[in-house]
Amino acid sequence: MDGHRLVQAVVRGTAAAVTGGLVGAALTRALMRVIMLVADGNPGFTWTGTAFIAIFYVVFLLPGAVALAWSRARWPLFLFGLGAVAIPVQASGIATTDLEAVGPFSPGQWAVLVLLFLGMAGVYALQAAIVFRVARSGRPYGERQPTAPLLGAGAGEH
Repeated sequence: MDGHRLVQAVVRGTAAAVTGGLVGAALTRALMRVIMLVADGNPGFTWTGTAFIAIFYVVFLLPGAVALAWSRARWPLFLFGLGAVAIPVQASGIATTDLEAVGPFSPGQWAVLVLLFLGMAGVYALQAAIVFRVARSGRPYGERQPTAPLLGAGAGEH
C-alpha cells in the first residue's frame, strides 16, 4: 500500500506544482512586461522564455509539493519553503540585472516600479498558496472522515 500512497503523493504534488507554476508564470510574466514598459525597456518576450519560467517554477516547487502531499508532518513545510523562497530570490537577481541595463529611473517610475514589485511579491505568495492548497487537498493516508453525527462541537477545527 505504500507504493499506492507514493503514487498518490507524486500525482497530487505534481498537479499542485504544475498548477501553481503555470498560474505564477502567467501572472509574473504579465507583470514583467508592465515593469519593462514603465522602465522604458524592451517589453518583448518570447514564448520560449515564458515556457522556461514556467518550467523553472514547477521544478523548484515540485519536491516540496510532493512532500506536502506525502506527509502532514512539519518537515515538508521546510522543503516547500526552500523552493518557494528560491523563486523570488532568483527573480530578484535577474530583475536587478535587467533593470540596471535600462535605468536610471525618475521618482515617478520608481513609485510605479515599487508597486509592481509588491504585486510580484503577491503573485509569489499566491503561487505558494495554490501549491500548498492543492498538495494538501487530499485526506491524509489511512484516515477516514467521521460521519456528521459523530462530530462534536469544534471537531472540524484545527
